[in-house]
Amino acid sequence: MHFIKNIFYIFFSLLVLTACSNEDDIDEIFIGRTWYMNGATINGMKLNSDIKNFYTDAGERAYYISFSAGTFTGVLSEGVFFSGTWSADGKKQTILIDIKQKPNTQTIFDKQIFNIISSANSYNSGADFLHLKEDNQNLVLFGSSRNKIYN
Repeated sequence: MHFIKNIFYIFFSLLVLTACSNEDDIDEIFIGRTWYMNGATINGMKLNSDIKNFYTDAGERAYYISFSAGTFTGVLSEGVFFSGTWSADGKKQTILIDIKQKPNTQTIFDKQIFNIISSANSYNSGADFLHLKEDNQNLVLFGSSRNKIYN
């Protein structure tokens, strides 16, 4: 009986030591990645299918954000850049974005998207998506390519 008990303790210890972590790999999600805007929710209204029109109007060099170690660069409308620093907590899925270079934009849509990104305090992520969230009513959806539009 003592032998079985020891086997159980060893097995349980191995499970505890090899258990999956609930912490995101921040480097894998952010560093060296470019995320393309594929949708947004502004004041509770989903604009996901409308995003295609913004790419058509703004061109291929619009609506993305690129992360490197501690810094990022984003583009709203073609030629409207913003940049700054960022940090994230993979366990809590929180993000802090500090804008150093603000965009010079006149469009309402650009201002709304920028405000959500600059106020984002949490994120959700998977292999090919990233959501930057200000709250449940305001978030920007990014994908690993600009071709996937969420409905």
